Amino acid sequence: MMKLNPFLAATIFIFIPVFAARPMTSLFAKQLGASIIEIGLITACFSILPLLLAIFAGRYIDRYGERPPLALGSVGIFLSLCLPYFFPYTSILYLSQLLLGISQLMAILAIQNGVAKSSEGGSINSSIGSFSLFSSTGMLLGPLLGGYATEHFGFQTSYLLLAFVPLIALVLSFYIVNKNVNQQSEPLEGKSNVKELFQISGLRSSLLVSMIVLSALDIFYVYFPLLAQSLGLSLSEIGWALSAQATANALVRIFMPHLVNKFGITTILWIFMLIGAFGYGMIPFLHGFAAIFLFAFILGTGLGVTQPLTIILAYTFSPAGRSAEVLGVRLASNRLAQTIVPFAFAGISSFIGLGPIFFMNSLLLIFGAFTANGISKMMKI
Repeated sequence: MMKLNPFLAATIFIFIPVFAARPMTSLFAKQLGASIIEIGLITACFSILPLLLAIFAGRYIDRYGERPPLALGSVGIFLSLCLPYFFPYTSILYLSQLLLGISQLMAILAIQNGVAKSSEGGSINSSIGSFSLFSSTGMLLGPLLGGYATEHFGFQTSYLLLAFVPLIALVLSFYIVNKNVNQQSEPLEGKSNVKELFQISGLRSSLLVSMIVLSALDIFYVYFPLLAQSLGLSLSEIGWALSAQATANALVRIFMPHLVNKFGITTILWIFMLIGAFGYGMIPFLHGFAAIFLFAFILGTGLGVTQPLTIILAYTFSPAGRSAEVLGVRLASNRLAQTIVPFAFAGISSFIGLGPIFFMNSLLLIFGAFTANGISKMMKI
């Protein structure tokens, strides 16, 4: 049973504003006259600071605990969403996404490590499964609330309304008790080199799979609204389609611990990545809200368990006392993919359109599935 309920509750109030704001931002940037290339650059800003600082943030959490970064992350998300309300300019969206990215990193890394640590003496599959259900709830409510808010109140007011949501996570952070921190250990700068982590069997492949999954989800949240809008869907219908993906995430994660216990982590990982690849590859060929809603649900079913499974793999491969650092390496790797892929695909889409990039992502997920299948040969999990 989960004991750190503040972590789980805070998860919802971190995910709601982030997953509402990211698709909103691509649409708002378009409304402000930004080109596809500019939207790609704005999107990449979300990942730049986490890419550079995730490992250091992980080391900080290993040493000092989860409460400070969760509180700072919550405040940072609040400020990042206030910026577009007071300064509705394309240039400000760059700054807003930079601040949103580093703030979300601090909060989520603290939550993930706190939840994983709480599983000691119990089942990490169950603990991460609980975290995944709460995160899925935030991923479901975020796009839905964001879609309706923008349709009825406009982009600026919607940003302001969403800005107050993470303040609930700030309050919850004060109820967290730091446990098992390494304040008596060697100084942060004396930690073992990060290169040593990449020598651990299976970790490199696990990070690669995580990068593929996160970049696929990022492309979906950023470019799907633009594709759907070009097909004539309303803002609320786009919100429903995004929420269909998140609903499937939540539903399939209910069964994740049972599936993992019966078939193993790597087997479930590569099978569901193939399901996600199928849903992803079909989206460019669809027309009409009903069909898009259905395949967004299929995509969510496929990728719903893959993200938490990469968290489990990263934590499982972690040396003692370096779990948050390893999770930081995972997040840094994810942000590397989220920095490069949207910008690269923005350039490609300016020549071939939005639809083909979904098919290309499908092929990338298939490659990731084969990589995931190979992890079991490196280390039996």
